Amino acid sequence: MSGNHDDRYAGTRLHEMNAAPTTGTNNRIMLAVLTVHEAVHGNPWITERWRVLGVVAGDSLGTARERRAVRSGPEAQEYLWTGLPLCLNVSEADSYYYNLIGDNPSVYVFGHRDDDGEFVPIQVSIEYIDAMAHGESGNEVCAVPMPPDIYRHVEEFVLEHFVPEEPRQRRKRDEGRRGGGQREPND
Repeated sequence: MSGNHDDRYAGTRLHEMNAAPTTGTNNRIMLAVLTVHEAVHGNPWITERWRVLGVVAGDSLGTARERRAVRSGPEAQEYLWTGLPLCLNVSEADSYYYNLIGDNPSVYVFGHRDDDGEFVPIQVSIEYIDAMAHGESGNEVCAVPMPPDIYRHVEEFVLEHFVPEEPRQRRKRDEGRRGGGQREPND
């Protein structure tokens, strides 16, 4: 993917806001979150850390909330947390739109640390105000890049439900005023 902002949206339909609405848009996408527990070398303060690597979509991953070991090695262990629904709400379509057209379309993973320090995902969202609120309330929030298949699904939802506001017109100045808004001296 190049750094050119316009290349990111090649093949998408966001610029066609007047397109015919799609039908049958699903308002729920099942996601799984990929986390890693890895060794840290050369850092005097920590020897290991937990990170969120990304998210994947698909009903075939399962709807039950569970943790599955994906890969294990001497330097890292990866886990897939399944059963996390991304629920799309019509009232939040404007926020989804701004997430999609931003520099880094993201999925936000909300979670907490268990007693062993492992990051445990509890919810996912694409609504940035929701992410800020979770972060401010003490929950851990990880932003990960939005995968193309999720992007396309959300894009279809936005095209169906988001209605951009009409641009507001500026007030016209009174014709009788003089001097560009300067006051008249008192008589």
